[in-house]
Amino acid sequence: MFKTLTTLVISLLILVHASTQDTLYNQAIHQLNQLSQNFTRSEIYNIDNIEGNLYIPQFDPLTNDYDTRKQIPKNDPPVELTDKIIPMLIKSATESNNPHAYSTLGDLYLFGNYSLPTDYTRARDYYHKAVEIGPDGHAYFMLGFIYSTGLFGTFPIDQERGNLYYHFGMENGDLNALLVMAYKNYKGIGVPVNCDLSLNYYAKLAKYGKQWFDVNDISREVDYNIRIPDFNGGLYGEKMSEMPSTIEIRSKYFNDLKNSIEEFKLNSNEHEYATLYYNGLENYKGDYFIPKNLTKAFQSFHECVQLGDEIYGANDYRNVDGMDKIFLSACQTKLGRMYLYGLGVKKDVAKAFELFQLSLRLSQTAEAWNDIGVIQEQGLLGPPNYEDAIKSYQSSIKKKSANANKNLAKLLMNLNGNKEENPHANDQVENIFKYMKEAVYLRDTEALYYMGNFLQSGVQKVFEPTSEPPSCTSILVYYRIFIERLSQFYAPHLKYAFEELVAGNFKNSLIGYAIAAEQGLEPAQISAAYLLYQLQPLYSKLTPKTFTPERVDMAIQYLDRASKQTNVDATILLGDIFSGECQSAVPQDNDRAFNYYRIASDKHSSHGTFRLAEMYEYGMGPVNDSVDYFMAKRYYDSSLQYKEKFDFEQKNSFSKVTFSKSHIDWALLRLRFKYLFNRKAFTDSGKSEGGWLSAFNTVSKRASNEKQHQKQIDSISKAEAHHEGTTGYGEEYMEDYDVGDYLVIALTFTFFMVFFVQNIVRQIRRMRNGQNNNNNNQNENENANENANGNFQNGWNGNQFNFRRGNFEFHFFAI
Repeated sequence: MFKTLTTLVISLLILVHASTQDTLYNQAIHQLNQLSQNFTRSEIYNIDNIEGNLYIPQFDPLTNDYDTRKQIPKNDPPVELTDKIIPMLIKSATESNNPHAYSTLGDLYLFGNYSLPTDYTRARDYYHKAVEIGPDGHAYFMLGFIYSTGLFGTFPIDQERGNLYYHFGMENGDLNALLVMAYKNYKGIGVPVNCDLSLNYYAKLAKYGKQWFDVNDISREVDYNIRIPDFNGGLYGEKMSEMPSTIEIRSKYFNDLKNSIEEFKLNSNEHEYATLYYNGLENYKGDYFIPKNLTKAFQSFHECVQLGDEIYGANDYRNVDGMDKIFLSACQTKLGRMYLYGLGVKKDVAKAFELFQLSLRLSQTAEAWNDIGVIQEQGLLGPPNYEDAIKSYQSSIKKKSANANKNLAKLLMNLNGNKEENPHANDQVENIFKYMKEAVYLRDTEALYYMGNFLQSGVQKVFEPTSEPPSCTSILVYYRIFIERLSQFYAPHLKYAFEELVAGNFKNSLIGYAIAAEQGLEPAQISAAYLLYQLQPLYSKLTPKTFTPERVDMAIQYLDRASKQTNVDATILLGDIFSGECQSAVPQDNDRAFNYYRIASDKHSSHGTFRLAEMYEYGMGPVNDSVDYFMAKRYYDSSLQYKEKFDFEQKNSFSKVTFSKSHIDWALLRLRFKYLFNRKAFTDSGKSEGGWLSAFNTVSKRASNEKQHQKQIDSISKAEAHHEGTTGYGEEYMEDYDVGDYLVIALTFTFFMVFFVQNIVRQIRRMRNGQNNNNNNQNENENANENANGNFQNGWNGNQFNFRRGNFEFHFFAI
């Protein structure tokens, strides 16, 4: 075994050495890097037209590409690529037997870089040739991806072969393959569920991410881990989708804030600090369409600070307007941070410290206190002063700073000669755990790594010996979320996928999103599914799209994986696909649709619960495909209740517009009319089991049981909310009970009032005309005698009670 391992290591070293000595390969890579810096192309989407307008064209199986002829012209690849770089790579691969050259050629033809037409068969062959020469982690990973997905109908899907190549890629140091295998072992996709093995993989990945995190500031990085249908409001549009949006166009958001403030200006100079601050933030962070520009950000923050110094500096910053105080202090803090870390300006710690102190005179912000603590802890202006640093961090913690909680925990870990790697021996271990846990709750990314490490190493047992050991899943989730938030490091192909999307290269974009989907990133799973299959509008002037079975099947796989990661919109869409609501190549399967709707309903989805009620109403999917109006009524009521809760949450979070509840009210009204005119329920006598009285009692009993059950569920939900530190739905939340009931009562009352008024009007007209009064009296007597003989004109008659006197006739129905 040792001899085999030694031989493998030697062969790898020879291959690496051969690659580095290959002049043609190195020259080709150098020219590729230059080409990437100079290559430009037109984009069909920008910040002004993408929201609400993202359109995925029809996929043409004959050309194996999307039909984008009407959207973008086809661009030829650069001559430098086709005439120089590719020939050099081919020569390097064949003459020098260089596996990296083969692997690079495979990437070019699979990803279609620089407008090169894709050729999936050629790409697969190049990857195979690369691994035939020697182990190549990246080539193994790409082969695993090709066989696991079949490239959406290009090749037959072979999950076993794909998993084998993924495993080889992982063993040869490919992080992409390691991330795939971690996810597959966690969810049991193609392999048995193995949480312990998955935890080891995620912990190993997290260590690499932590090293990258230590030298990069992710707060200024754009996160491309998004669901692209969120540009159109979500899978079901802006009003029906229930998942929160992942889209954050910062420049547009900042511009909206500036405009809202400027609307209340009394003069041109009022609130100028706010405008300068948001201009600075726009360039400090950047977004999908506007690159960050630290030089411009520094200029905006500097201008803001100078303006404040000119107006308020002479007065020692006293009597500053309330809004100006907030934004001037924020400008000073941001400018101080840029001096502290040398962002867009030469590093100047003394200047940064001065700005932080000036900022605190205006507003006691958490960010300023935390940065002062960093300066004191690291001794950037003299010897380290841990005592003052702890005080500064605690001042920041009082303002709910996630960074300060984490920094204080790390400081306590390193005090008295202790090290971060061994917090067990630290006498401050309980406080360390407490502060780091609070940082996680306040959404600090780095704290997730430490908490996963603490739980995995059993830190909690040191100060809570009787506590239950954390489960494998509870530890693993910290590492998973940490990795997902560092998508810039773990999934750079997401940026490639987005750039191809806005350029109209949907085929290439799908490759990038599908790779991330295989790695378990839920937003990427939705994006890949959306590129494979889209819901069709009810009314559209465009030609309806068609979808091949292979692409629909892959879309279903990704939707199912996203559904298992709590994406309720994906769950409902799966139900719609299998119920036949959506046009697709999938055979109708009401049982599967029913199960998906039930899963969504269990997650308190109003949309999913409404769909489930419809299945009960029309007898699609429940036991024996039977109609059950009682269960339909129950779920329509629940849908209405979940809708009220959802609206309340959206209102408190200032989130997107929500859909109307009128469709639920009308469904309840429709259901009641069906029940009213159902012969089977009304032809039997009131005493029989199928009669109206029995039905009424049954509804009453079910309603009572459901209310009791709902109270238990709500009690558990409130307890969980209290445990998690949330407030539930708040005291302001008020439920609208049975709106459909009130609607039915109102319509019924209106219906009878119309006939009552008509009878009154007719009687008044007859009295005025005075026609045939004697004959009417005689007819009434005769009718009375007939009634006495059993004609039941007055009294009980089946399901109604009739009462007639004169020209007035009243009918009371038992509903």
